Amino acid sequence: MLRIVIGVARAVSLAAAPLPLDLSASFAAPAKKRYKTCRHKKSNGRIKTRRCRKDQPCCSAEWMNYYTCGSKLLGCL
Repeated sequence: MLRIVIGVARAVSLAAAPLPLDLSASFAAPAKKRYKTCRHKKSNGRIKTRRCRKDQPCCSAEWMNYYTCGSKLLGCL
């Protein structure tokens, strides 16, 4: 009897295992739409990459090594 209960418990746990993977994949897609990737090529050829929200501008000041996301209100000040 104990073997049957353990076997049923294993079957249920294996059947429920893919569910969290599917839920996390469905939640990950809308999160990508809120951000954009900002890239800037430095003078030495390397590419500086960062993530900003869709409503923020990509700001860079290479002369002071400053790469960031701006604000909606002030822009890249």
